[in-house]
Amino acid sequence: MKKLVSIRALTARINRKLAKESKKLMKYKPGPDENEAVVEYAVVDLKTNSILNFHMAGEIREFARGLGCLTSLEDVSLEM
Repeated sequence: MKKLVSIRALTARINRKLAKESKKLMKYKPGPDENEAVVEYAVVDLKTNSILNFHMAGEIREFARGLGCLTSLEDVSLEM
């Protein structure tokens, strides 16, 4: 059975890992339509203040696994 990790805890893990490289995962809403519930994530370089990568909520699992922030026995609970 897989252990569920909340999206908030996962973003905290990712940010701790990225802080070593002066980067941060930031959350934003992509469009002017406020009725849309899509939340996207971007990795920002804090030294140059530039956006490096864009990630949607569904792709954050693979990004976290690539960084080593999420093990194979853990899964993400995307519910708020």
